Amino acid sequence: MTPGLAGLLAAVAVGIGIAGIPMLRDRGPEERLGLRIDSDSGRRVPFLRRIFERVASFMGPRVVPAIRASRRESVDRRLDLAGRPGGITVQRFYGYKAAGLILLGGPFALLLAGGGSPVAVILAAGIGWFFPDMWISRAGRVRQERIERELPDFLDILAVTVRAGLGYRLALSRVADALEGPVGEEMMVALRQMELGASRRAAFEALRDRNGSEQLQSFVAAQLQAEELGVPLSEALNDIAADMRRAAHQAARRRAARATPRVSLIVTSLILPGTMILIAVSILLGSGLQDSGLFQ
Repeated sequence: MTPGLAGLLAAVAVGIGIAGIPMLRDRGPEERLGLRIDSDSGRRVPFLRRIFERVASFMGPRVVPAIRASRRESVDRRLDLAGRPGGITVQRFYGYKAAGLILLGGPFALLLAGGGSPVAVILAAGIGWFFPDMWISRAGRVRQERIERELPDFLDILAVTVRAGLGYRLALSRVADALEGPVGEEMMVALRQMELGASRRAAFEALRDRNGSEQLQSFVAAQLQAEELGVPLSEALNDIAADMRRAAHQAARRRAARATPRVSLIVTSLILPGTMILIAVSILLGSGLQDSGLFQ
């Protein structure tokens, strides 16, 4: 057994042992009533998550001052695109990175002192440090795609509500409160900013800056232009929704066109050679040539 595999198995054994500590200490339903309760969801917080959160809270304020301002701004932008899940801040984000680095790389570093593989230490530490970046980037991409997909329907309902006689701000509040999803969340943030004294233009420009969706940026630009030119808002909303659906259909066709050569590449480079090897091995085994001494 190689040292790296031995270190990996030892780390897995240690993790299983740590995960089993709460079960060893559990004495029944009466003691479970005294377990820590998550204030947000009302559910029990897992033991490993509590450790991770405490390490992140401790390391965040100590790591952030060492990060360049431009890098912190970039992270803040990505958090905005992802909708700041769980109210995460830049400081907490870097706390998560440091906690992952310590909790994943630390056990492997201890095993390295006993003859473990340095490659395993570097790999575990790299996963712990860069996993929050991959997670928040994927969350931001998925959220922006969902905004582009749901925004046309949101605008259609908003146009019907405005045409029914409600004021624009009240109609926007009713629709955003009724429809769940990132579009409604962003609209509610803009409405709260207007309630705190921001103008409609400033609130929607901030909405545009917080997101990278081209559809949402087009909606904000068209709405502000319609307000300046005095175009009826319900007609403008219907036109914007129609343009967004047309753009979404064109984007879907472009993605399908780009997927064709990728599929062909996968078939050519992976499936076809594997099929040829399978056919050749089947012919070889079926003909009995391996027993004839020809290949000896």
